[in-house]
Amino acid sequence: MKLKENQLNLIRHLIRFNLMAYEDCLKLLDTNDSGDRTALSYAFRPLTKNRYVSKNKKGVVTVLKKGRALFPDEMPLISTATGTVAQQRIMQVSRVAMWLGKCGVPAFDELQDTEEPYFIPSACWRNIVKGILSTTRFAGMLLAYGKRYAVYDIGDGTMEWQIRAEASLFFSTGFRFHTRAHGMIMICEDGRRNEIAMRIIRQTMWGRKTLLKEHYSETDKPVRYSRSPIKLRAQYEYVYLTTPALLAASLEEIYEEKETIETTIEEGRPSYRPKEGNWEDWPRRYFLNPAFDILLLVYFFSAVKGLKNLLQNDPASHIKEIRYILCVNQEDLEVAKMYPDVTEMKEVSMYVYRPVEDTEED
Repeated sequence: MKLKENQLNLIRHLIRFNLMAYEDCLKLLDTNDSGDRTALSYAFRPLTKNRYVSKNKKGVVTVLKKGRALFPDEMPLISTATGTVAQQRIMQVSRVAMWLGKCGVPAFDELQDTEEPYFIPSACWRNIVKGILSTTRFAGMLLAYGKRYAVYDIGDGTMEWQIRAEASLFFSTGFRFHTRAHGMIMICEDGRRNEIAMRIIRQTMWGRKTLLKEHYSETDKPVRYSRSPIKLRAQYEYVYLTTPALLAASLEEIYEEKETIETTIEEGRPSYRPKEGNWEDWPRRYFLNPAFDILLLVYFFSAVKGLKNLLQNDPASHIKEIRYILCVNQEDLEVAKMYPDVTEMKEVSMYVYRPVEDTEED
């Protein structure tokens, strides 16, 4: 039979990543984002009928010998697994690679000589960077324009978070300075981004006195497996939250974040103390957040609540002058207003970025 391009792309993906959940296979086949599950299942069915791929009772899809023969030069990026937990882990990495691939981000098993975005699966990244703790849950590393972002599939946001292990991706001692992560990209379920964001922010705010400490020890010693909910640490630097449907737009916002921040305010200068914002024009301290960095939101809430306590206990004249200003996109405003005691303070202002207007050419 003559296979269509989307069917060939699925077979090629399975050769490279070994496993994929059936529902994710349908999404990969859906090149037009139609969401027509019936039509997509009809596109998948010939692949099993003609023994290009196999699907077991649990919905795990693998490529067969006939499928591999279509791409003799393609080699697996990650090894196969037999245990249920290991298979789930591989399918998670496969899913993230599929999401990024739909955004035009290719996957490789080693570092590339390019500034353009590409993705390296976690198993391959461990071969490149030694000392990453074994309990980390990242799916892989996105490298783009000189930056490195650890990418996570957090689903409904209830995953067991390895708070200390994830920090090992940011270690800078020895030769790891040139491979340390610059931030995180968390991908959650469509339609639940704001709910999950507020849950993570609250968990972090409850422990912010410890979690936002800037200095910490770097050790390769194994740490006990954690069953903690997702919490953020200062060491993560930037934590962007998005969904599969928003991923392409989010990546553009992340890539352009530095330029957006530098062109938002005409006066003042950059601030390199995240606890006090990322732009300063005394007495105004700005938290400019064009890419939905939820760690920056934690810093903002923490700074405002700290100012509130100072005004109540030590209302010095210079403290009374401080103003905190948060700038977010319209769709992020619900999360920005999650603490009424913050939004009600006269020392706080919130602004929304203007949407990019279409040009005549667009």
